[in-house]
Amino acid sequence: MYKFNAITVVLMGLFSAGAAVADDDKGELTSIEVITVTGEKFERSLKDTTSSVSVVDSEELESGIHQSVNGAIDDIPNVVTLTGAVPDIRGVSGNGAATGFHSFAGGANTRVATITDGVAEPFVADLTGNTGLWDIEQIEVFRGPQSTSNGRNSIGGALVINTKDPSFDWEGAAMAGYRTEDNFVDTAFALTGPLIDDVLAFRLSGQYLDGETFNKGITQAGREPRFDQNDLTTQRLRGKLLWQPTGDSDLKFQLNFSHNNEEGDSGRNYYVGKDHDAFDSLFDRFMDTKSNTSSFEAHYKPSSSYAFDFLAAFVDYDWKMLSFEANPAMDADVTMLEEDLTLDAKFSFGLDSDTFNGFIALAYFERDQDFNSVGGSVYDGVDSSKSYATYGEMTYAITDKIKLTAGGRIQKEEQVRDFNMLFGGSTLSERLDNDDTIALPKLVLQYMITDTTTLGLSARQGYNSGGGTISFNAQEYYTYDAEYVNAYEFSVRSGLMDGDLNLAANLFYNDYKDYQGSDATRTITNIEQATTYGLEVEVDAMLSNDLQMMAGLGLLSSEIDKADVSFGDIVGNELNSAPNLTANLGFKYWLTNEFTVGINGNYVGEYYGDINNSDSRKAGDYTVAGLTLDYQYDAWRVSVYANNLFDERGLTVNEPPGRSYEHGYVAVIDPQNFGANVIYRF
Repeated sequence: MYKFNAITVVLMGLFSAGAAVADDDKGELTSIEVITVTGEKFERSLKDTTSSVSVVDSEELESGIHQSVNGAIDDIPNVVTLTGAVPDIRGVSGNGAATGFHSFAGGANTRVATITDGVAEPFVADLTGNTGLWDIEQIEVFRGPQSTSNGRNSIGGALVINTKDPSFDWEGAAMAGYRTEDNFVDTAFALTGPLIDDVLAFRLSGQYLDGETFNKGITQAGREPRFDQNDLTTQRLRGKLLWQPTGDSDLKFQLNFSHNNEEGDSGRNYYVGKDHDAFDSLFDRFMDTKSNTSSFEAHYKPSSSYAFDFLAAFVDYDWKMLSFEANPAMDADVTMLEEDLTLDAKFSFGLDSDTFNGFIALAYFERDQDFNSVGGSVYDGVDSSKSYATYGEMTYAITDKIKLTAGGRIQKEEQVRDFNMLFGGSTLSERLDNDDTIALPKLVLQYMITDTTTLGLSARQGYNSGGGTISFNAQEYYTYDAEYVNAYEFSVRSGLMDGDLNLAANLFYNDYKDYQGSDATRTITNIEQATTYGLEVEVDAMLSNDLQMMAGLGLLSSEIDKADVSFGDIVGNELNSAPNLTANLGFKYWLTNEFTVGINGNYVGEYYGDINNSDSRKAGDYTVAGLTLDYQYDAWRVSVYANNLFDERGLTVNEPPGRSYEHGYVAVIDPQNFGANVIYRF
């Protein structure tokens, strides 16, 4: 805590003198009533959203400070980002049972969904394909279960990424950036405009990111590396074509295509524990993640009161992993080919009514996987998964100040997975065959105290499917059950001081049943009951015409209430990756209308790395500070920044020495780095 308080004092002192002499209107806050979120499948202002959600806007993303999605959200309250992993939210592991080898053996889903332009992103073993943030409108981070809206893999929350759409005004931009320490060069472009005025418009954007990570690589005696050990390259290309046959937005169709390719040193990065400042890699891997996503969107609004929306999307996903070992025979070559089909049809009603409105939708999802591994581990398999769902919600205004929303999701899931592995001198062949139907209700009560302040009470259920994998200790294939959560929240949304203060707060309680936990042998077993509760508060305020403050606080308590004896004595323990405190504080000061300086700090409290709450696996308890100088004039924007300003060496993973790793291993936050980003708009 001392570190965070010290930074707070520095921040306040730095800007207090300047704030006292502010004269002109330079800064302007975006009202909580104007910020729109889409992650619940119905556009709402942030003020009318009861779910706990944080929004990262394009203004911040275009500064170049953040290189990846995880980097853009790592200061959000009650969010912890680990290397090569989907973010952990409110103490719930984002990867869940889908981590590493388990992802192949059982085809498990993550607990936190990543959804880009309405399409769920595939996930295999490690988080890859996460870099490159060009031409993104905003990132919405939902904390708590989003299963009623998004179904699969969102029991812990969801990351909703909306990229920029075509415009009927000619616009373009070019960007170039450079970052030290890992020597990254970032270039990008975007172009949009009309092909036929008010009828046909396009948008085309691309990004190329290339550099070297701070991983030092491994030297294997008598062997040349199979690949560049610390190179990382990302290529993104996105195209959109918008057609409005009648010349207005009541009838429109849009074709979207995106190509993404990230290759090199991504995924999990662990370093030898004896001197983690040396960044000596624990293992060397080359990850190659390619995806091509094609989608079609249709919107028809025949009247002011109702509308039809349809989405069809196809994802072609190709994931590869190579390793570099001391023994060439142990070099791993792993591939995963995945094809996803998404169909979603929605009918919205009462769009012009403040009394009764809502939507009902039908959804279909299909996933086919084909995977293969040779080298140190030999296995292969195929997977066919399908889900059918109907979901929706209705809102009724009981009075002019009280609204009741009822909704839910009914979903049928089917999965057949064949897995074959050379194991213990023989071939192990197993089939996982799951067929489940679940109902997930949602209930929300809102009370508009004033025109600027809304209170909310909500209850909803979340779900994540069961699966199967191999126990290397027991030398057998086993299965585990689905996990569920009952989630309850109280929310406050307020826009005060004539729009100069935005306040968002959520008090939550989550009751988990059959939580999928991993024990000391990395066997996944259902924990009968676990609970989490806490608070998230975010404040955005104009303290003067020249000075803006952004602050966030996350409080979290987690406890395992009932568990199988196979886990040992863990009842009363905390969940892993569940710090009691996360917090952030930042200031932005307008020196002139064009020139701003920003400084920020975020703190992640100490947490356990396992559910056994081993002291030797404690991580966290670090503070990271950043500084930004931003100049915007006419068509130009120049940003200069420093990340991890005081070169903090915070640990996110801390594995003690053991039989497999003599010195143990750690994961470390990115070291101090500096950069500059230039954007020209035309």
